[in-house]
Amino acid sequence: MSHEVGSTLQIYEVEYGDDHGGVCVVRCLSGVVRTGQLFLSPTATLGPAPAATLTTTKIECYGREVPFLDPPHTARVTLSGGPVTGLTRGTVLTAALRPTGPPVSTQLVNDQEADAVVTAVASVGSSVEVAGAAVAGFVDQVKHTSWWSEEVPAPQVGDQLHVVVLDDSRDPVRLSTLRSDIEIARTSRSRRRAT
Repeated sequence: MSHEVGSTLQIYEVEYGDDHGGVCVVRCLSGVVRTGQLFLSPTATLGPAPAATLTTTKIECYGREVPFLDPPHTARVTLSGGPVTGLTRGTVLTAALRPTGPPVSTQLVNDQEADAVVTAVASVGSSVEVAGAAVAGFVDQVKHTSWWSEEVPAPQVGDQLHVVVLDDSRDPVRLSTLRSDIEIARTSRSRRRAT
């Protein structure tokens, strides 16, 4: 079974950390690091128990929140879900590899329509929670109707959206609110039903 290409982060400084997470200044050594990505905690890899994981919950470059980090750039990264207290300058965090191929969500598949609620808004897009599915979704700014029309207000937390799944292999699942994407998905589903 194939796996996604691993990403690695090198710790430059731990600004704050405890047993539940913290904020670190890091440099991306390889791969592309995205919010929501899991990293193995080197402070918990000894012994027979499974290694704990740290989740990147926020990435900041030059004081602005960004959705990803790639080599050789540096950023302030917020990590959660495990101990950060044992991390020191020079420590390398390795992404927890996950199988690729099958959809991230067994509940959402490409071309499927769903209703969603905006849970967070950034300059590059909106995080959403899909109704009836235990998965996170993301709507890139160009896939929200406000990008194409000044008459449509920009997304805000709490907005109700009707979306279509563009890429079920990504984490979070990539979605669109555009009428053109929804129509393409409906045509695709009709063709599949006809065969």
